Amino acid sequence: MRRLSLAIAAVFSLFGAAVAAQAAAPTASAPTRTMTVAAGQATTVPLGGPAREIVVGDPQIADVSVINDRTLVILGKRVGVTTLFAFDAQGRPLAGGQVLVTDVTADAVTVQRGVNASAYACDGRCTALTAAEPAPAPAPGQP
Repeated sequence: MRRLSLAIAAVFSLFGAAVAAQAAAPTASAPTRTMTVAAGQATTVPLGGPAREIVVGDPQIADVSVINDRTLVILGKRVGVTTLFAFDAQGRPLAGGQVLVTDVTADAVTVQRGVNASAYACDGRCTALTAAEPAPAPAPGQP
């Protein structure tokens, strides 16, 4: 009888260890990345499968539109950082990570002429975003 109870205890111990190892094993997840978009601009995010749920951490910073079940568009609303995740029908993550909304586009150029600065958006041809700011006049009595 004692041998039987020891054998049962050993089986339960092994079973418990297997369950614990399985619970500790990492689950497959979508790669996380940082997606950068300028405020007032948009960028696309391709997905590895059909999305069922989309979650945005702070919709005041970025918004998401679903183009089709495999393509999202992120719209930068205001400068800040939030998160975005897309899940399939089984709840598995398809995409996710931080969304960094900046105040300038990647193609923006700032030209500094002395104390005057101008910002331009350039894509083959440059367009002024801000006019040159004149240097402040010196205070009376200063050179």
